[in-house]
Amino acid sequence: MAAADLIINDTLQLTDAQGFPKKLELNREYSFEKDKRRLYRLPPARVFLAHNLNGKWDYRGEALITELTILPLESKTCGKFKVVKLYSEEHRKVLNEHQQPAE
Repeated sequence: MAAADLIINDTLQLTDAQGFPKKLELNREYSFEKDKRRLYRLPPARVFLAHNLNGKWDYRGEALITELTILPLESKTCGKFKVVKLYSEEHRKVLNEHQQPAE
């Protein structure tokens, strides 16, 4: 029997289909669903919040994971996050220029 994979993330990057909100609001809670078994940093630690736009990450702010469920038989992770910080346009520009995933 093979070992179960568990991906550890410090960034919650979501497509629209995975739950990235149409409008981000500070201190609001949103739901998400990702493929694979994933573990995120838990409060009080924050995660970076990025919008995945056709494979390019747009870092938008920081969030706290408020609920996390790993569905091992379905190989899915779902949960909720609360936006705790929104980045300024200038901050986003610098992060987005230097923090893209390796191709």
